[in-house]
Amino acid sequence: MLRRYLAAEKLLTDFVLEEATGIDAPVLRMAMATQGTAFERLIALATEEYGRETRARPASHEARLVERARRLLAGELVDPSILEYDLCAHHLGLVACSADARPLIRQLAGEVGSRSLVLSGGNEQLWAWLGSSRGPLDADAIRSWLTAEGAPDLPIGMGEAKRGRDGWRLTHHQARAAFWVAEAKPAPVVEYTEAALLASIGRDVVLTASLQERYLLPLAAERDGGQVLRTTLRSYFRAGGNSSSAAAALGVSRQTVANRLQTVERCIGRPLTECADALSAALTLQELGRLTDQPDSLP
Repeated sequence: MLRRYLAAEKLLTDFVLEEATGIDAPVLRMAMATQGTAFERLIALATEEYGRETRARPASHEARLVERARRLLAGELVDPSILEYDLCAHHLGLVACSADARPLIRQLAGEVGSRSLVLSGGNEQLWAWLGSSRGPLDADAIRSWLTAEGAPDLPIGMGEAKRGRDGWRLTHHQARAAFWVAEAKPAPVVEYTEAALLASIGRDVVLTASLQERYLLPLAAERDGGQVLRTTLRSYFRAGGNSSSAAAALGVSRQTVANRLQTVERCIGRPLTECADALSAALTLQELGRLTDQPDSLP
Protein backbone atom coordinates (compact mmCIF):
# COMPACT_ATOMS: atom_id res chain seq x y z
CA MET A 1 0.00 0.00 0.00
CA LEU A 2 2.78 2.43 0.94
CA ARG A 3 4.71 1.57 -2.24
CA ARG A 4 1.70 2.60 -4.28
CA TYR A 5 1.50 5.94 -2.47
CA LEU A 6 5.23 6.53 -3.03
CA ALA A 7 4.93 5.66 -6.73
CA ALA A 8 2.06 8.10 -7.11
CA GLU A 9 4.01 10.83 -5.29
CA LYS A 10 7.05 10.30 -7.55
CA LEU A 11 4.85 10.44 -10.67
CA LEU A 12 3.30 13.70 -9.50
CA THR A 13 6.73 15.17 -8.68
CA ASP A 14 8.06 14.30 -12.13
CA PHE A 15 5.02 15.97 -13.70
CA VAL A 16 5.51 19.15 -11.64
CA LEU A 17 9.19 19.34 -12.60
CA GLU A 18 8.37 18.88 -16.29
CA GLU A 19 5.85 21.70 -16.13
CA ALA A 20 8.17 23.96 -14.11
CA THR A 21 10.05 25.43 -17.10
CA GLY A 22 10.19 29.22 -16.74
CA ILE A 23 8.86 29.28 -13.17
CA ASP A 24 10.88 31.18 -10.60
CA ALA A 25 12.83 29.00 -8.19
CA PRO A 26 11.15 30.40 -4.98
CA VAL A 27 7.71 29.68 -6.41
CA LEU A 28 8.77 26.15 -7.39
CA ARG A 29 10.24 25.49 -3.95
CA MET A 30 6.98 26.66 -2.35
CA ALA A 31 4.95 24.38 -4.63
CA MET A 32 7.16 21.39 -3.88
CA ALA A 33 7.01 22.10 -0.14
CA THR A 34 3.20 22.27 -0.26
CA GLN A 35 3.08 19.01 -2.18
CA GLY A 36 5.43 17.34 0.33
CA THR A 37 3.31 18.48 3.28
CA ALA A 38 0.14 17.20 1.65
CA PHE A 39 1.78 13.85 0.92
CA GLU A 40 2.97 13.46 4.52
CA ARG A 41 -0.58 14.18 5.71
CA LEU A 42 -1.96 11.61 3.28
CA ILE A 43 0.46 8.94 4.52
CA ALA A 44 -0.44 9.74 8.15
CA LEU A 45 -4.18 9.43 7.46
CA ALA A 46 -3.76 6.20 5.50
CA THR A 47 -1.59 4.68 8.25
CA GLU A 48 -4.10 5.70 10.93
CA GLU A 49 -7.01 4.18 8.99
CA TYR A 50 -5.05 0.99 8.29
CA GLY A 51 -4.27 0.63 12.00
CA ARG A 52 -7.91 1.21 12.95
CA GLU A 53 -9.07 -1.46 10.49
CA THR A 54 -6.45 -3.91 11.76
CA ARG A 55 -7.51 -3.42 15.38
CA ALA A 56 -11.17 -3.88 14.44
CA ARG A 57 -10.60 -7.25 12.74
CA PRO A 58 -11.96 -10.29 14.61
CA ALA A 59 -9.31 -11.96 16.73
CA SER A 60 -10.07 -15.64 16.09
CA HIS A 61 -10.43 -17.55 12.84
CA GLU A 62 -14.03 -18.46 13.75
CA ALA A 63 -14.86 -14.80 14.38
CA ARG A 64 -13.37 -13.86 10.99
CA LEU A 65 -15.52 -16.50 9.31
CA VAL A 66 -18.66 -15.18 11.01
CA GLU A 67 -17.76 -11.60 10.09
CA ARG A 68 -17.26 -12.59 6.43
CA ALA A 69 -20.53 -14.55 6.39
CA ARG A 70 -22.42 -11.57 7.85
CA ARG A 71 -21.06 -9.30 5.11
CA LEU A 72 -21.99 -11.80 2.41
CA LEU A 73 -25.48 -12.18 3.89
CA ALA A 74 -25.81 -8.39 3.80
CA GLY A 75 -25.10 -8.49 0.06
CA GLU A 76 -21.56 -7.07 0.14
CA LEU A 77 -19.26 -8.08 -2.72
CA VAL A 78 -16.47 -9.56 -0.60
CA ASP A 79 -14.21 -12.55 -1.18
CA PRO A 80 -15.92 -15.73 0.15
CA SER A 81 -12.85 -17.98 -0.23
CA ILE A 82 -12.06 -17.81 3.51
CA LEU A 83 -15.24 -19.82 4.13
CA GLU A 84 -13.94 -22.76 2.05
CA TYR A 85 -17.50 -23.33 0.87
CA ASP A 86 -18.87 -23.10 -2.69
CA LEU A 87 -21.55 -20.40 -2.79
CA CYS A 88 -22.42 -21.33 -6.38
CA ALA A 89 -23.61 -24.82 -5.37
CA HIS A 90 -27.00 -26.02 -4.11
CA HIS A 91 -27.69 -25.13 -0.48
CA LEU A 92 -29.99 -25.83 2.45
CA GLY A 93 -29.82 -23.56 5.49
CA LEU A 94 -30.17 -24.63 9.12
CA VAL A 95 -30.28 -22.59 12.34
CA ALA A 96 -29.99 -24.15 15.81
CA CYS A 97 -30.24 -22.70 19.30
CA SER A 98 -26.62 -23.33 20.30
CA ALA A 99 -23.25 -24.79 19.31
CA ASP A 100 -24.38 -28.08 20.91
CA ALA A 101 -25.99 -28.89 17.55
CA ARG A 102 -22.64 -28.77 15.72
CA PRO A 103 -21.88 -32.56 16.00
CA LEU A 104 -25.45 -33.38 14.87
CA ILE A 105 -25.15 -31.20 11.76
CA ARG A 106 -21.69 -32.57 10.94
CA GLN A 107 -23.13 -36.08 11.17
CA LEU A 108 -26.07 -35.08 8.97
CA ALA A 109 -23.69 -33.73 6.30
CA GLY A 110 -21.91 -37.08 6.27
CA GLU A 111 -25.19 -38.98 6.01
CA VAL A 112 -26.45 -37.02 3.00
CA GLY A 113 -23.00 -36.73 1.39
CA SER A 114 -22.82 -32.94 1.33
CA ARG A 115 -20.30 -30.28 2.30
CA SER A 116 -21.11 -28.13 5.30
CA LEU A 117 -20.44 -24.66 6.62
CA VAL A 118 -21.13 -24.36 10.35
CA LEU A 119 -20.67 -21.07 12.22
CA SER A 120 -21.47 -19.75 15.69
CA GLY A 121 -23.69 -16.81 14.76
CA GLY A 122 -25.26 -14.12 16.91
CA ASN A 123 -27.30 -14.63 20.10
CA GLU A 124 -25.60 -18.01 20.66
CA GLN A 125 -27.27 -19.39 17.53
CA LEU A 126 -25.55 -21.87 15.29
CA TRP A 127 -25.75 -21.11 11.56
CA ALA A 128 -25.21 -23.95 9.12
CA TRP A 129 -25.43 -24.64 5.41
CA LEU A 130 -25.38 -27.98 3.63
CA GLY A 131 -23.97 -27.70 0.11
CA SER A 132 -23.91 -29.95 -2.94
CA SER A 133 -22.46 -29.40 -6.41
CA ARG A 134 -24.16 -32.52 -7.78
CA GLY A 135 -27.74 -31.26 -7.61
CA PRO A 136 -30.51 -30.08 -5.25
CA LEU A 137 -30.46 -31.49 -1.75
CA ASP A 138 -33.32 -33.77 -0.70
CA ALA A 139 -35.12 -31.61 1.87
CA ASP A 140 -37.57 -34.41 2.76
CA ALA A 141 -34.73 -36.81 3.57
CA ILE A 142 -32.96 -34.19 5.67
CA ARG A 143 -36.19 -33.40 7.52
CA SER A 144 -36.78 -37.11 8.21
CA TRP A 145 -33.21 -37.61 9.48
CA LEU A 146 -33.38 -34.60 11.81
CA THR A 147 -36.77 -35.72 13.10
CA ALA A 148 -35.35 -39.16 13.93
CA GLU A 149 -31.92 -38.14 15.24
CA GLY A 150 -32.61 -34.68 16.67
CA ALA A 151 -34.20 -33.70 19.96
CA PRO A 152 -36.96 -31.21 20.96
CA ASP A 153 -34.59 -29.57 23.47
CA LEU A 154 -32.21 -28.76 20.59
CA PRO A 155 -34.65 -27.33 17.99
CA ILE A 156 -33.54 -26.57 14.44
CA GLY A 157 -35.06 -24.23 11.88
CA MET A 158 -34.72 -25.43 8.30
CA GLY A 159 -34.85 -23.39 5.09
CA GLU A 160 -35.73 -24.54 1.59
CA ALA A 161 -33.26 -26.02 -0.91
CA LYS A 162 -31.83 -23.16 -3.00
CA ARG A 163 -29.03 -22.56 -5.50
CA GLY A 164 -26.28 -19.97 -5.93
CA ARG A 165 -25.18 -17.04 -3.81
CA ASP A 166 -28.67 -15.51 -3.62
CA GLY A 167 -30.07 -18.91 -2.67
CA TRP A 168 -27.40 -19.24 0.03
CA ARG A 169 -28.67 -16.01 1.59
CA LEU A 170 -32.36 -16.83 1.17
CA THR A 171 -32.26 -20.32 2.68
CA HIS A 172 -30.44 -18.89 5.71
CA HIS A 173 -33.07 -16.21 6.29
CA GLN A 174 -35.77 -18.85 5.86
CA ALA A 175 -34.06 -21.06 8.44
CA ARG A 176 -33.90 -18.17 10.92
CA ALA A 177 -37.62 -17.50 10.45
CA ALA A 178 -38.40 -21.20 10.93
CA PHE A 179 -36.22 -21.27 14.05
CA TRP A 180 -38.38 -18.52 15.58
CA VAL A 181 -41.21 -21.07 15.55
CA ALA A 182 -39.02 -24.10 16.27
CA GLU A 183 -37.69 -22.78 19.58
CA ALA A 184 -41.28 -22.40 20.84
CA LYS A 185 -42.52 -25.73 19.52
CA PRO A 186 -41.72 -29.17 21.00
CA ALA A 187 -40.25 -30.60 17.80
CA PRO A 188 -36.68 -31.42 16.68
CA VAL A 189 -37.04 -29.52 13.39
CA VAL A 190 -39.43 -27.01 11.79
CA GLU A 191 -39.35 -26.26 8.06
CA TYR A 192 -39.83 -22.78 6.66
CA THR A 193 -42.76 -24.00 4.54
CA GLU A 194 -44.80 -24.72 7.67
CA ALA A 195 -43.60 -21.70 9.65
CA ALA A 196 -43.52 -18.93 7.03
CA LEU A 197 -46.87 -17.29 7.79
CA LEU A 198 -46.59 -17.61 11.57
CA ALA A 199 -43.05 -16.20 11.58
CA SER A 200 -44.07 -13.27 9.40
CA ILE A 201 -47.17 -12.53 11.47
CA GLY A 202 -45.36 -12.98 14.78
CA ARG A 203 -42.66 -10.43 13.93
CA ASP A 204 -45.17 -7.74 12.93
CA VAL A 205 -45.79 -5.84 16.17
CA VAL A 206 -48.84 -3.99 14.87
CA LEU A 207 -50.46 -7.17 13.54
CA THR A 208 -49.79 -9.25 16.67
CA ALA A 209 -51.14 -6.49 18.92
CA SER A 210 -54.26 -6.29 16.76
CA LEU A 211 -54.79 -10.08 16.82
CA GLN A 212 -54.34 -10.14 20.57
CA GLU A 213 -56.76 -7.32 21.21
CA ARG A 214 -59.31 -8.38 18.59
CA TYR A 215 -59.52 -12.10 19.34
CA LEU A 216 -57.68 -13.28 22.45
CA LEU A 217 -58.78 -10.64 24.96
CA PRO A 218 -62.54 -11.00 24.23
CA LEU A 219 -62.33 -14.79 24.68
CA ALA A 220 -60.40 -14.34 27.93
CA ALA A 221 -63.30 -12.34 29.35
CA GLU A 222 -65.35 -15.53 29.75
CA ARG A 223 -65.81 -17.04 33.23
CA ASP A 224 -63.09 -19.68 32.78
CA GLY A 225 -60.77 -17.24 31.06
CA GLY A 226 -61.82 -18.59 27.68
CA GLN A 227 -60.12 -21.97 28.11
CA VAL A 228 -63.08 -24.05 26.88
CA LEU A 229 -63.68 -21.80 23.88
CA ARG A 230 -60.00 -21.83 22.87
CA THR A 231 -59.81 -25.63 23.16
CA THR A 232 -62.94 -26.00 21.06
CA LEU A 233 -61.64 -23.60 18.41
CA ARG A 234 -58.30 -25.40 18.16
CA SER A 235 -60.05 -28.75 17.66
CA TYR A 236 -62.40 -27.16 15.14
CA PHE A 237 -59.55 -25.66 13.10
CA ARG A 238 -57.49 -28.89 13.24
CA ALA A 239 -60.56 -30.71 11.91
CA GLY A 240 -60.65 -28.38 8.92
CA GLY A 241 -63.79 -26.63 10.14
CA ASN A 242 -65.74 -29.85 10.57
CA SER A 243 -67.93 -29.64 13.69
CA SER A 244 -68.62 -33.38 13.87
CA SER A 245 -64.91 -34.26 13.83
CA ALA A 246 -64.19 -31.57 16.42
CA ALA A 247 -66.97 -32.93 18.64
CA ALA A 248 -65.57 -36.46 18.38
CA ALA A 249 -62.07 -35.25 19.28
CA LEU A 250 -63.41 -33.33 22.29
CA GLY A 251 -65.78 -36.07 23.43
CA VAL A 252 -68.86 -33.81 23.33
CA SER A 253 -71.92 -33.55 21.12
CA ARG A 254 -72.01 -31.72 17.81
CA GLN A 255 -74.60 -29.34 19.26
CA THR A 256 -72.25 -28.46 22.12
CA VAL A 257 -69.55 -27.51 19.63
CA ALA A 258 -72.08 -25.45 17.66
CA ASN A 259 -73.16 -23.62 20.82
CA ARG A 260 -69.55 -22.85 21.77
CA LEU A 261 -68.79 -21.53 18.29
CA GLN A 262 -71.82 -19.25 18.53
CA THR A 263 -70.46 -17.98 21.85
CA VAL A 264 -67.12 -17.27 20.15
CA GLU A 265 -68.86 -15.25 17.45
CA ARG A 266 -70.74 -13.30 20.10
CA CYS A 267 -67.51 -12.55 22.00
CA ILE A 268 -65.54 -11.31 19.01
CA GLY A 269 -68.50 -9.73 17.24
CA ARG A 270 -67.86 -11.41 13.88
CA PRO A 271 -68.88 -14.68 12.19
CA LEU A 272 -66.14 -17.30 12.01
CA THR A 273 -66.45 -17.44 8.23
CA GLU A 274 -65.01 -13.92 8.07
CA CYS A 275 -62.09 -14.30 10.50
CA ALA A 276 -61.16 -17.98 10.72
CA ASP A 277 -57.59 -17.52 9.41
CA ALA A 278 -56.79 -14.57 11.69
CA LEU A 279 -58.33 -16.26 14.72
CA SER A 280 -56.46 -19.50 14.01
CA ALA A 281 -53.17 -17.59 13.73
CA ALA A 282 -53.81 -15.80 17.04
CA LEU A 283 -54.56 -19.09 18.81
CA THR A 284 -51.46 -20.78 17.35
CA LEU A 285 -49.20 -17.90 18.38
CA GLN A 286 -50.65 -18.08 21.88
CA GLU A 287 -50.13 -21.84 21.96
CA LEU A 288 -46.46 -21.26 21.04
CA GLY A 289 -46.11 -18.70 23.83
CA ARG A 290 -45.67 -15.80 21.39
CA LEU A 291 -48.93 -14.09 22.44
CA THR A 292 -50.89 -13.92 25.69
CA ASP A 293 -54.45 -13.00 26.56
CA GLN A 294 -53.41 -10.53 29.27
CA PRO A 295 -54.44 -6.88 28.59
CA ASP A 296 -51.28 -5.46 30.15
CA SER A 297 -49.09 -7.44 27.73
CA LEU A 298 -50.06 -5.53 24.60
CA PRO A 299 -46.98 -4.14 22.80
